[in-house]
Amino acid sequence: MWTNAYSREDLGEFLQASRKERGISQKEMSRKLGFSPVTLSALETGKNVSSDKIERYLQVLGYRLVVIPKSAKIEVRE
Repeated sequence: MWTNAYSREDLGEFLQASRKERGISQKEMSRKLGFSPVTLSALETGKNVSSDKIERYLQVLGYRLVVIPKSAKIEVRE
C-alpha cells in the first residue's frame, strides 16, 4: 500500500489507520515499539516527534518511508 502524507497529521492518520486495520491496540503497539502511550498518541495525532520514532513505527507495520518532491513526475515501484 502507498500513501501520500503532506503533513505530520496525514502521516499520523495513516499510522493509526494501519495499526487499527491490523487489530493492534495502542497499548500493544506501545509495547512493540518500546514507546510510552503518550509518545504513540503524539505520533498518531501529528505532534512533533523524532524521525527515528516515525521510522520505527513504519518498520513495525512493514512500511518504508520514501520522500519524493511534490513536483516529481515519477512512479515508485517495489
